[in-house]
Amino acid sequence: MKKKLYLVQIAISLSSPCFLPYAMGCIAAYLRQDPEICELYEIPDIVAMREPLEKVLARIEEPDVVAVSNVLWNTEYNKLLVRELKKRYPNVLILFGGHGIPHKGDFLAANPQVDYVTYFEGEKTMARLLKALARGEDVGDIPNLAYRKDGKTVRTPQGKAQELDDLPSPYLTGEFDRLMAEFPDTEFHAIIETNRGCPYTCAFCEWCFTKNVRPFPLEKVKKEIEWVSLHKIEYAYCADSNFGILERDVEIAEYVVQMRKKNGYPHIFKPNYAKIDEERVFQTGYILNSNNIDKGVTLTYQSSDPTTLQNIGRKNLSFEEFRALNDRFTAAGIPTYTEFILGLPGETYETFCRGVCDLLEYGQNNSMMVYECQVYPNALVADPDYQKKHGILTARVPLFSMHYNPDNSGVQEYFEIIIGTDTMPVEDWVRSFIFSVILQAFHHMGLLRFFAIYLNREKGVSYYEFYHSLLRFIYEESAGFLHDLFEDFSARKRDTEKAEWTFTKELYGPTGWYFEEGAFLELARSGDVYWNEILPFLKKFGIEEPLFSQLLEFQRRMIRLPEENEAEIVSDWNFYPYFEDNSGKTALRQVRCRFHARSDILVHTWAQYARDVIWFGKRFSMTLYMNQKETPEYTEEG
Repeated sequence: MKKKLYLVQIAISLSSPCFLPYAMGCIAAYLRQDPEICELYEIPDIVAMREPLEKVLARIEEPDVVAVSNVLWNTEYNKLLVRELKKRYPNVLILFGGHGIPHKGDFLAANPQVDYVTYFEGEKTMARLLKALARGEDVGDIPNLAYRKDGKTVRTPQGKAQELDDLPSPYLTGEFDRLMAEFPDTEFHAIIETNRGCPYTCAFCEWCFTKNVRPFPLEKVKKEIEWVSLHKIEYAYCADSNFGILERDVEIAEYVVQMRKKNGYPHIFKPNYAKIDEERVFQTGYILNSNNIDKGVTLTYQSSDPTTLQNIGRKNLSFEEFRALNDRFTAAGIPTYTEFILGLPGETYETFCRGVCDLLEYGQNNSMMVYECQVYPNALVADPDYQKKHGILTARVPLFSMHYNPDNSGVQEYFEIIIGTDTMPVEDWVRSFIFSVILQAFHHMGLLRFFAIYLNREKGVSYYEFYHSLLRFIYEESAGFLHDLFEDFSARKRDTEKAEWTFTKELYGPTGWYFEEGAFLELARSGDVYWNEILPFLKKFGIEEPLFSQLLEFQRRMIRLPEENEAEIVSDWNFYPYFEDNSGKTALRQVRCRFHARSDILVHTWAQYARDVIWFGKRFSMTLYMNQKETPEYTEEG
């Protein structure tokens, strides 16, 4: 009689959108193509949706083996699930694998309900383990495995990286067909791997465990992209660590475009671009973005401080290389954005804040993202000796939801982040975070972008000086709406126990927003309240009249609001070409001119605005009329 094997990969939320369970899909596809496994085991469909626990338990009937993919966003749910399974079926064998399993330490001792743990890539290890268990054979010669023997944990040696040529695709073998049919109202997203491996060893990352990049067969990759297109998947996430690192990635990008033009899907193919291959990044980024299949090209930094980069084992593009690549994309009408990580060892308040502002000096006026440094179980920053060396302080905080509707079926998940180091105490970490919120809301999203650029070019005021002064003004000199908003952000950021770090308001829909998005929404909606409160700050810089008043009018009118889709400004200075030239080569001239912009996008509510302009359009500077998706009319008199 066949044993019953259940495969489980619980999603982050029951709400739509939802990623298809790719990791367990790869396991299932490999197991089902093995005749011996199929003879030994009955394998029902993957259990994937984050339904209430009792409903998921009802799907798992009389199991012999339950294999669970354990990652950051389903760990607590998984623990509750297998604990209850052991109560109901004492003889069931529980297998765990996935990125949420620490390679060091004794995971089995801490989780007595788990019987076996697989490490690293799971397809072939899982197949060998299941065969041995069904035959009653010893499992000691299977690599990448931990199990109990005589009351002690046994850990087998690490095996070689898998060959990828014989791994079937879960898309092409139909692993997700019944899941999608059962939940027809869920918007499913897909994950595409074109290769595995990463040549870099960044201390904060645990993405890959091999430095050599191993490509999947190109024909298989193309067939998966075609599957995504034919199944009308709107969003496909490319899970390569460095898309553009291989020559063939240009061909893959072109094929994505071909499928989009043929079938209308995917709407978005989102890769993680290579770190330092300037030419290939431009080629792949240009192909995808010029065909509106990506939302901008990531020019990632994480830190620009030399000491920090040495501590985390990372190399970046030089500032000059960054400017050259950013200028190429800008000239091609393609937005870029830059990512930083807050809390890396060696970073100080000063180096972090000056570092993000340095990118503004080199032309990154479009978009920036700052993330807390998450401590993944197998990243170097999780190593106790490394943490001791750098005085790293961490906190376990509730998982918060950004850009999706939280529906965790009553089970709170957590993740660990760095909140302090020997060079950045906790209070400096909070201040650095607030500085990043100010920089993104006021510069990249545009609330004071034009004042900052003008003062930088004409008065020699550095971006760091401008935004650092703004931070002091908000906390020390202002009173009212602006001050209270940011005091609330600071207080919430200090509270790691609750970690209510998602900005929510019914007016903006059920989605969770980053603080910088919430700040922009609140200040833009407040209208005169914001502009009256910010006026004393702007007057400090001594901009002469009538230039000051006209610049203020231009700055204010450039911000797009609900129930409007055009702006017209008549001024005595050539503001539009001056600010539109990201290189700073266009001189500010006193000339009578007219600027007019009209957008095809018209939103009627703040909820629509938050979704379409902030979430979907932030990378394109859709908060401003002067952005890369529109061609305003500009004329000069005389």
